[in-house]
Amino acid sequence: MLMASLLLNAQTADEAVWKKFLAWLPTVPPSDNPGNLIGQFQRHLEKSGVSPADAAASTPAIMRMMKASPDGWQLIFNKIYTSKTPGFSTKPNALLTTAVADRPAGRALDVGMGQGRNSVFLALKGWDVSGFDVSDEGIAAARRNAESAGVRINAQVKSNEAFDYGTAQWDLIVVTYEPFPLTSGRYIARIAQALRPRGLVVIESFASDSTAQARKPVDIDPPELLAAFQAGFRILHFEDTVATPDWDPVKTRLVRMVAEKKA
Repeated sequence: MLMASLLLNAQTADEAVWKKFLAWLPTVPPSDNPGNLIGQFQRHLEKSGVSPADAAASTPAIMRMMKASPDGWQLIFNKIYTSKTPGFSTKPNALLTTAVADRPAGRALDVGMGQGRNSVFLALKGWDVSGFDVSDEGIAAARRNAESAGVRINAQVKSNEAFDYGTAQWDLIVVTYEPFPLTSGRYIARIAQALRPRGLVVIESFASDSTAQARKPVDIDPPELLAAFQAGFRILHFEDTVATPDWDPVKTRLVRMVAEKKA
């Protein structure tokens, strides 16, 4: 009973911080990445009289709530995608460019497409590209970027839960730096069902052990990811490495995987 009470109190405290964070977000100008926004909020708390220790505790609380409650993602990424100085790479993901280099163009799904850097790249290579994101500002930017590049993409404002992946629809599914359950059997089954035979799934994100403290919402446990795709897929490329991510200039642990659905 004591442990259950402690867990409930911790969840309630996290929810209180999350509500304050979401209420604060509309009052600040655009920022270049989520980490900077969270850092600004911590400084805001200190200026409002919250102790440095309690203000610092807001960061892991927000990280936990970002994973559990997607209601704030649109607010957060609308701020990021309207920034004039994006804190992420606007170039296509390098793993993706390598993965499709020798592949004939087909139908591609860009999961959590943001400003469309990967979608526009694929469309320029002749792919028929669809994608979705919860950020309406991100989707608006993706459409503008596609128009500027002279290509067409199907970009939709939808959540991962609401978007219909379909059955045998895609020759390629791209998932980079997204908070989706990529090691869960249910989500992998959804990807497998949506892919055509020999279709590719390309995954890259921050990595950490599942037991690590203060994990990012987009962190993936590399051994868990590799194990989850053993059935029904052929692993073409896998890395558990330290490199520069698309969303931060500082080298950190990343996981990268390219898997092909078995025929």
